Amino acid sequence: MKTTRTTDLLNELSTDDSNIHFKSYITSHADDMSCDNLQDYFNLYFKDHPEFLTADVIKRSNLDRGYAYQILNGRKPHPGKYKLVLLALCAGMNLKEIQRALTISGNAVLYPKFPQDAALIVCINQNCTSAFEVMNFFAENNLDFPE
Repeated sequence: MKTTRTTDLLNELSTDDSNIHFKSYITSHADDMSCDNLQDYFNLYFKDHPEFLTADVIKRSNLDRGYAYQILNGRKPHPGKYKLVLLALCAGMNLKEIQRALTISGNAVLYPKFPQDAALIVCINQNCTSAFEVMNFFAENNLDFPE
């Protein structure tokens, strides 16, 4: 993915209007480049989505409160993949945003060939916003939620 973006950037810079293209490229990809840790990523997300209160997100995620706050305040920079997905899903993040959070945390992105990952992708695309909805979906489809 980084190679593709680098190639795109190099192609844009090789044109006559390279300075204009560079500024445009940086502006259009600012969200992808601005965060290198989960704390900053979630802070920017919550700033752009004030309708999601941290305490409510944590409650809906059904995660241990201390663990969730450690993720959000940067003391847990590499949380478990599926716990992070639940937290991000309950914050209303879309699939692209969740995949970015997973990448920042050093986790593998959701991969549709894995049944649990595919089920989570469906839950995200159906705008599930609570662990309860996710667990119900897993139960209805005879899947165990991954640890």
